[in-house]
Formats: sequence, C-alpha cells, structure tokens
Amino acid sequence: MKIQIGHTLESSEIYGPGLRSVLWVQGCTLACKGCWNTQYWSSTGGITTSVDEIVEKWASTPELEGITLLGGEPLQQVGPVHALIRGARRMGLSVFLYTGYEPEELSTDMLDCFNMSDIVVTGRYVHELRNTNLRWRGSTNQIVHFPTPRYQALDIEEQHEVEVHLSSEGELSVYGYATDEFLTSIEVKS
Repeated sequence: MKIQIGHTLESSEIYGPGLRSVLWVQGCTLACKGCWNTQYWSSTGGITTSVDEIVEKWASTPELEGITLLGGEPLQQVGPVHALIRGARRMGLSVFLYTGYEPEELSTDMLDCFNMSDIVVTGRYVHELRNTNLRWRGSTNQIVHFPTPRYQALDIEEQHEVEVHLSSEGELSVYGYATDEFLTSIEVKS
C-alpha cells in the first residue's frame, strides 16, 4: 500500500509524549485560512512511499515511544493512514493523530483511525483563534481527545514548544511555533 508523504522527522519530542517519529501526510482540501502547512495541500506533492517501508523504519528505532501523523490532512488518505496506525500499534508504539475534521464529520474508516489513536487533535485551524502557547494545537477551538486509556491521565501543561534540528549537511530546521524573535536569535550570520 502506498502513501503520499510531504515530510518526515525521524525523531521529535514536541509532537506528543516521548520520542516520536513524525509524518506530514501530503494532501488537504480543507484549506484552512492562515494554515502554515500550505506546502502539504497539493495531493501531488511530496513523495510516494510504501506503508511497509515506513513501518520497517519505525521497527528499527527501538527508542521511539510513538508516532505522530499530521499534514496536510491524514484522514484524506484514510486507507494508508489506517495501515500505519495498525503497524504502530502492533509494535506497541503510541499514536498521535492530527485532523482538521470534527468527530461528527468522520466516516466509518476515519472514525476507526480516531478510535485506534491514543491522542487525537480535532478541528480546523482558525487563524482568528491562533494561540502559539497551546500545547499540540494552533488555535483555541481545536480539541485534544484521548480515545484509548494510554494517556488519559496525562496532564497537558500548556506551553510554547520549539525544536531545532541540524542536519548532517548543516541545514537548520525549526519545528513548532517559533516566534520571530526566536528565529532572529538563531539566524546564522555569514
């Protein structure tokens, strides 16, 4: 089974509890005003890869606590996303799913993905409700759900999280909700 992926981050600590592998699924027709991931809207962008290849990569990273799926809109590739969730669950990895859909909008297959995930953020991003001090969401209308018992006792401390990665080629990447001041502070001078 194939899936269209916009971006991957092999390890992160800001997209859910513990060390996580993060996948930005390519394609989204929700087109929320002010979205900062517009590069993942086109269903033809990114790369096509196999679900099995992704799951094998997770299996070779024993320090992972879980996976996080965002995008784009993961549930617009519901078949492959369902397969990824099943693969993660078989390995004992936790699953964090982001979706712009509201629970009442979910089809049966989408609802199955929701129910198999340990943490789900639902709701479209609303630019007028933007708040970068929320943990794991960008606007105050978005809701964090705990469909399984795994993290139900987790206390979500609201905080502004940013992560900086330096590639082996010297490329600096910033993840999370970085302020202009923070970006200026890490700007490399030539």
